[in-house]
Amino acid sequence: MNGLLSGSRMPSYVVVNQRNLRSSIIYFILFLTSGIVFAQSSDMESGTLRTYIARVDTLLTIKLDAHTEYIGFNVVGNDFRYDIRPNIRVSTKLSLSYRFLSLGFSYKPGFIPGNNDTDVQGKTRTFGFGITLQPGHWYQDLQFNYVKGYYLHNTIDFDPNWVEGKDAYIMVPDLRTAFIKGATGYKLNKNLSLKAISSKTEIQLRSTGSFLPFLFYEYYETDNTSAGQTHFSGQRSNNFDIVLASGYVHTFVFGHGFYCSMGLFPGMGLQYTRLRTYQNGIELPAHFYDMLFRIQERAAIGYNTRKLFAGAELTMSQSSNKQHGTSVTTNTHYAYVRVFLGFRFQAFRLLKKETDAAKNIAPPIIQDMLE
Repeated sequence: MNGLLSGSRMPSYVVVNQRNLRSSIIYFILFLTSGIVFAQSSDMESGTLRTYIARVDTLLTIKLDAHTEYIGFNVVGNDFRYDIRPNIRVSTKLSLSYRFLSLGFSYKPGFIPGNNDTDVQGKTRTFGFGITLQPGHWYQDLQFNYVKGYYLHNTIDFDPNWVEGKDAYIMVPDLRTAFIKGATGYKLNKNLSLKAISSKTEIQLRSTGSFLPFLFYEYYETDNTSAGQTHFSGQRSNNFDIVLASGYVHTFVFGHGFYCSMGLFPGMGLQYTRLRTYQNGIELPAHFYDMLFRIQERAAIGYNTRKLFAGAELTMSQSSNKQHGTSVTTNTHYAYVRVFLGFRFQAFRLLKKETDAAKNIAPPIIQDMLE
């Protein structure tokens, strides 16, 4: 199966048509706009001093979440389609947060049904970690993820005698993917807490929203060449995406501790692809620069109090780019759901002492950002 992806560029998202892309964007914009108008009209109390954020960042925050995010490929040609997926139904992530810093580690638990049927879907190995910094108005996130071992989900299209639930899928055990992705943003409204949405080191007390300029960037590579071979066949690609977006996030607070948050981030940027295809031991290199248009929607609902928090998040992304040197435009769609549960504890005395010491020796401008 080394040549399964040869000659095809491999988008890491699911392909959809232009009509579905427009419909989802229009629906989300209308939903977000109506919510913002309602929240602003219900929040207008002139002359009243408001407290919008409660800080709990001196407590140690532990969060465990389960999510359906994974890297898959849907490669479509004139007379073929490859739906390639890893053997991952659900992944988990453990995060630790204190003050402005969050660390996360993700893994695939083998005991969850759908993660351990290696005889049918093959073996997938994966791990990931990330770091998030949120000093003052700034937001900085970096994530790394590695996956090895995929299978062809639409095996029946290539083997009419294949029986689902009985026969094994066509497997691509040598396919490896790795990516580093990041986001740098700045919130314009100090009353909106991004930490209440992400790291949970703050609690949003009143409804408010903010515009946020964001820079999204991602480097990812795929390798379908077999180990121990001198690249006789297969394909390797290195890709870099950078997107400048201007978005809006609004958090609605209901009663004591309950919240709903929505965000919309349209943007445009550049995609660079370096492709190396190996056929009969010969390397066929190519590289492309393509314009990239992307819109991302995020929604969350949850319960957030001083000691306990829980909730669910939905992230969607639609992209459109015209493939270099062709008349083909690729429209892509990506979505995943995340549920989480977390607790806050008194931080260790040593942890508080060391972070205070690090803050005190920082330049004044950094100390102001960390307040």
